[in-house]
Amino acid sequence: MQLSKPLDNFPVIRTSDPAAVIDALARVYAAPTLQLGAGGAALNARMNECRLPNVMLAYGSYGGDVMLDFPAVDCFVHLLVLSGNAEITYRSQSKSLTAANSVSISPDAGYRARYSADYEGLLLKIDARALANKLTALTGANVEQPLRVSLQPNGTLSAQILRRYLPVLARILTDAVQPLPARWVAQTEQLLMLLFLHASRHAYSHLLEQDAPDAAPWQVRRAESYIEANCQQAIMLDDLAKVTGVSAFSLFRAFRKSRGCSPLQFASQLRAKRNRQR
Repeated sequence: MQLSKPLDNFPVIRTSDPAAVIDALARVYAAPTLQLGAGGAALNARMNECRLPNVMLAYGSYGGDVMLDFPAVDCFVHLLVLSGNAEITYRSQSKSLTAANSVSISPDAGYRARYSADYEGLLLKIDARALANKLTALTGANVEQPLRVSLQPNGTLSAQILRRYLPVLARILTDAVQPLPARWVAQTEQLLMLLFLHASRHAYSHLLEQDAPDAAPWQVRRAESYIEANCQQAIMLDDLAKVTGVSAFSLFRAFRKSRGCSPLQFASQLRAKRNRQR
């Protein structure tokens, strides 16, 4: 049976009580202050949340005009409107949101959100430390200054893919049989962090865009040995980067040139071969 709203199989609340909304948001994200629109319009709030180890995807609607002030938290946020509209204020910047755009928010400050009565939207939350580790693995650089992203996504293909992928992912999760496969969860998290980093403007964007030198042959061989020893588990490029001491981008390109496939494809082929031999 098709559920009526995204992530309805991960319910958090169905309520008209403002205090319950605040309590639910405190559990999902952070405890805000809440103001109702003119005339104290009634709420009809609905929230759903699917939480993975380092990433969370949530759906929300309020059924009335509301303004929420959130404190700073240790995670990055990407907000996407499905219907209605919103206005996001972060530091001194404000951005109007419709279904045609989205915003990203850093952990260094809180933000204010105004939602229309017909608003429905998705919120992607990514753990700040996990995202910094992902950036290091991708580029090989030490993330010395805190990672901060621009409120406005950079308009690249990655930003468009992220905006289109989140509703698709929500539908997949809505229809998924529980529990979710561990390998799929790990790879989905990696994809979301990769898209977020490429879709956002930040001080390390140039490292993601530049061509890094290829990994050395011995590093490709070391990656291959690691995959052969661990192919029945989820293989992450981040793990291969740590094992080989080279950025994930460099290793990916060199591995494909040397082996004719990506590291993850190699792991999948090896896994399938061993399963056939059983």
